[in-house]
Amino acid sequence: MTQRADRVREVVVGVDGSDEARRALAWGFREAGLREVAVRVLTVWTGSPPSGAGEGSRPTAEFEREVGARVRADAVEAARATGTAAVPFETQVRYGHPAESLIEGAGADGLLVVGQRGLGGLRGQLFGSVSQQCAQYATGPVVVVRGDRPVEGAAPAGRVVVGVDGSPDSVTAARFAAAEARARGAELHVVHAWSDTVSGYGGPPWAVPGATLQEEAASALRRSVQDAGLDGGPGLRVRAEAVEGIDWDVLLDVAEGADLLVVGSRGRSGWAALLLGSVALHCVTAAPCPVAVVGPPRDRR
Repeated sequence: MTQRADRVREVVVGVDGSDEARRALAWGFREAGLREVAVRVLTVWTGSPPSGAGEGSRPTAEFEREVGARVRADAVEAARATGTAAVPFETQVRYGHPAESLIEGAGADGLLVVGQRGLGGLRGQLFGSVSQQCAQYATGPVVVVRGDRPVEGAAPAGRVVVGVDGSPDSVTAARFAAAEARARGAELHVVHAWSDTVSGYGGPPWAVPGATLQEEAASALRRSVQDAGLDGGPGLRVRAEAVEGIDWDVLLDVAEGADLLVVGSRGRSGWAALLLGSVALHCVTAAPCPVAVVGPPRDRR
């Protein structure tokens, strides 16, 4: 049976004490409230647990109690700020490689939420490369909380943007985006980007009539909407458009002011071996709002 990316067992948030991680924690609590699931808050200590053998060192249990108390305080504040005090949560300290530990903790049926970067050391294992590694290698959906809009109060009923290109991954991403839009009462903005030439050189023999490419783009957009089951579904406002331009430039422009940008981990371009496609990578590193990267169902990995 295929695991649906829009159905998650819990929201798993990676934290490190940084402001970015606290924003991710607030986003995760609000998301859990919308999905009516619990939150698991993970912090990762690189390497092995403290041994307690050296001078001035602390026993592992004492270390974990102190770290856990700080994490719980941040979690309580995040729940208060987002009005989700009723959402159940637990905290956990893990040891090892940050991205690997977070990915393992979330599994295939958890929604992993991370900040765009952290501070370094115990307080900052979630620096940029780790959030990218999570987006690239996670077996379930990942949200990288970007942008500078405050994450507090109820979720805004604005826009959820999703990029589609006709690939199976983008259809999976569109279904995830639809679930997010429904939960928020937001508009779902489906975008397909297209370019006016097959080659960047332009001109014969590479040139293709713009009208033909525009028609092909409109057809790909319609197929994506239909394949994702977004045409005429209840409780969902859908705006679909084909926009001329480079994929990531178009998505980054359209995502300005959006609540969430959703992309597939891979699309039609590039090689399958490059696990995080160029469009997803550009969005994770430059989007003006939180970005959800949705991989294929487990039976197609």
